[in-house]
Amino acid sequence: MSDTPSHGDRSEAGEKLGGLPISAGDVLLRKYRVERLIGEGGTGIVLSATHVQLEQKVAIKFLRRALASEEIRTRFEREARAMGKIESDHVVLVLDAGTLDDGWPYMVMEHLEGRDLARVLKEDGPLTIEDAVDCMLQVCEALEHAHAHGIVHRDLKPANLFLTTSEDDHVHVKVVDFGISKILVKNVIAPFEPSQDVTTGFTVMGSPRYMAPEQVRSAKDVDERADLWSVGAVLFKLITGEHAFDAEGNLQASIAVLNDEPRMLRSVAPHAPPGLEAIVQRCLRKDVESRFQTARELRLALRAFASERENEDDGDADENAVTVPISVRSLPPAPAAEAEDAGPPASLPIGRVEGMRDTPTQPSIRILPRTDPPSRREPPPPSSAAPASVAIPRLRPPGRVWPFAMAALCVGGLSAWRFLAPRTAGPSPVSVSIPAAAPDRPADASPE
Repeated sequence: MSDTPSHGDRSEAGEKLGGLPISAGDVLLRKYRVERLIGEGGTGIVLSATHVQLEQKVAIKFLRRALASEEIRTRFEREARAMGKIESDHVVLVLDAGTLDDGWPYMVMEHLEGRDLARVLKEDGPLTIEDAVDCMLQVCEALEHAHAHGIVHRDLKPANLFLTTSEDDHVHVKVVDFGISKILVKNVIAPFEPSQDVTTGFTVMGSPRYMAPEQVRSAKDVDERADLWSVGAVLFKLITGEHAFDAEGNLQASIAVLNDEPRMLRSVAPHAPPGLEAIVQRCLRKDVESRFQTARELRLALRAFASERENEDDGDADENAVTVPISVRSLPPAPAAEAEDAGPPASLPIGRVEGMRDTPTQPSIRILPRTDPPSRREPPPPSSAAPASVAIPRLRPPGRVWPFAMAALCVGGLSAWRFLAPRTAGPSPVSVSIPAAAPDRPADASPE
């Protein structure tokens, strides 16, 4: 069970809550009046309380007293510090942290009204494609902020994704429980603490059905891409209601994650688009280099299958992008000569195409303006007026061939003339010799 506010009132005034020396009605730190127990987890307990001065509802998380190890206390303090660093609307907000008078640590968080996704699946069944993708888009946004601060969650699962309602009555996801998160950046940790991870190389922490293979082997040797594996596993669960690796227990699930290939999404949910199946399969690749490398890359890939509202709210949406709704029936038919052999077009001739829906009923295309540099843009169309003149370049053979070409032309012309000239009866033509003219008198043209 997650340490999240997902349960009803289960306490009365004076009753000890969750094994803690705290009762309903107690005022902690002279400002938080405790009301009830709202969540329990393996290491933590969450109580509902009200800030006495501000009359603001909050959730206070404590460690279980029975788990008073130094490692767990260090994790708890790091969790509060890590969550305080992440500035995202999709990560539960930490309002305060410290220790009680007896030195026991606590963490004050915003109070959430709603249900975690594990409870939603149990009570309502699988989500629609758009709802599931919308939820995971918001999770990816939270991971972008967490990873930017060097924080790896390491325990993403439906129970740690809290579904609440935003002010405009739309679904809003909050990522909770960074209790086993890994801190990659030293400045997130207090200066007096050691920079290394408190997890040993042999520690297995997390939920096996949603853990990446490298995390199953060693929770210490993971990076941000382990969270992206978990996104794929959670998305599979939200759409199908089943796990990507079919196994009876956690041990069998761990073995399957290490050795087997995940089930294909469409084998369990045939209504899922093929493109979304490909995204889930890429998330669940065992080779970390073959997966999506960043949460942003995964989020941009998922946008094509999200609702229109989620795309409108996306912070990466291009301000100049134009959404053009089209109808499959309105597309012109392919030419008859090419209809049999032609496959799908490799690209469209206008701009860059992004976010095409993979459903036959609501396709849409996002066309972004061309961004080619001026030197590569196509020239303007020529004027309709006819040009005044056309220059045709002279063609001549290379200089060294020119004399031979002229000689061959003369010989060929003479031969053709002699062959085609009309033949007449009579004497053969008389040869006439004309002497060269002397320089001081005109030439004598009469025969000798």
